[in-house]
Amino acid sequence: MESVKVKVFGDDYPLRAMNKALTEAAAREVDTLMRDFKRKATDLTALKLAVLAAIQLAERNLELEQRLAATSASLSQLNEAVETVLSEE
Repeated sequence: MESVKVKVFGDDYPLRAMNKALTEAAAREVDTLMRDFKRKATDLTALKLAVLAAIQLAERNLELEQRLAATSASLSQLNEAVETVLSEE
């Protein structure tokens, strides 16, 4: 683990990270989302903006997990089909 300092929505956060570059990119993504939400809803607190960003990121993550599961299932079916064809030879 290595130390990394990130800035999100004007605040610095000292963190420990397995992958410094990935953590920095994640912080930039959160910062961007919070700033985008702030432009659309200027009356929201930083906490509410952070919750909105977290929900959006969780939604993206769940969608990617579903797509990965579907792709994995498709690959398994293709693998079975290939094995069937090869075993018939």
